Amino acid sequence: LGLGGMIAYSGVIHNPIFYLILMAGGWSTFQRFYDPTGSVPPNYYKITTGQRVALAGGYIGLIGALIAATSINNQMRKPPEVLEREQKEKSWNYM
Repeated sequence: LGLGGMIAYSGVIHNPIFYLILMAGGWSTFQRFYDPTGSVPPNYYKITTGQRVALAGGYIGLIGALIAATSINNQMRKPPEVLEREQKEKSWNYM
């Protein structure tokens, strides 16, 4: 939160979504420090083992999908020279 605040203050990032996430994080941190009783529902931490396994499996699946997508993206990536050459070849085909 401190690093994000420093980046926002310096004006390095101009993306409004970053500021929304930063504000949400600030609100969450504020609630943790100034609401010691906690506004968490009573059964929030009481989940079954099956639910924990399902959550862990979902997160592991998400990580696997992101790794696979990154690998596919790296295989299909082209350097700028190739893209320029393909663009020139495409423009000659239309004439």
